[in-house]
Amino acid sequence: MKTIRLMTLFGSVASMILVSSPSWAETPNYLKVKEAEVEWESKSKGKVLDVEIETSAAVPMDGKAGAFGYGALTDGTNNVLVLVTHLPIQDSTHVDPKSGFHAHVLDLKKPTAACDGATLEVDLENSGNNTGFDANYTWSIKGTKIKIEGVPVTDLGDAGVENLVSFTIKPVLDAQQNPTNLCVTVAEQI
Repeated sequence: MKTIRLMTLFGSVASMILVSSPSWAETPNYLKVKEAEVEWESKSKGKVLDVEIETSAAVPMDGKAGAFGYGALTDGTNNVLVLVTHLPIQDSTHVDPKSGFHAHVLDLKKPTAACDGATLEVDLENSGNNTGFDANYTWSIKGTKIKIEGVPVTDLGDAGVENLVSFTIKPVLDAQQNPTNLCVTVAEQI
């Protein structure tokens, strides 16, 4: 059973709390979302978004668990905020060297033939043109607690959060080991 509860607007802070039960047995526990909170705040620099997610098990931080992440879908599949790891692909100047985690704002699309069976595919061209693609957002992962803080809402196309997801990524690489496609399979959506 999934529950969504909206918090009341107090001054310039709006908050949304989502609680979810695991959706399927084969999903690793670190991709099962127990609870999540999304907050919008007005600050001197404009509106910002904060996301907190609690998982059912500690998030692997050794870079050896494969390619996966957590995301806030904001405008359908446009301007999606993600915290992701996918070593050894280097597509950010703000990658944690041990875990590989970093944040992006990117666009997704229907999967092409290269991503057959995936839920979505990263729109590499449009994502690379997004000003938030290589942004240095403040984030942390401590055990089961994930935070992404102070994301300018303008980087997200001024859209609200529609869903939170956990996901895995399967890169399709060319002969030089550069990604030609990034296939996204949603593990859980709340």
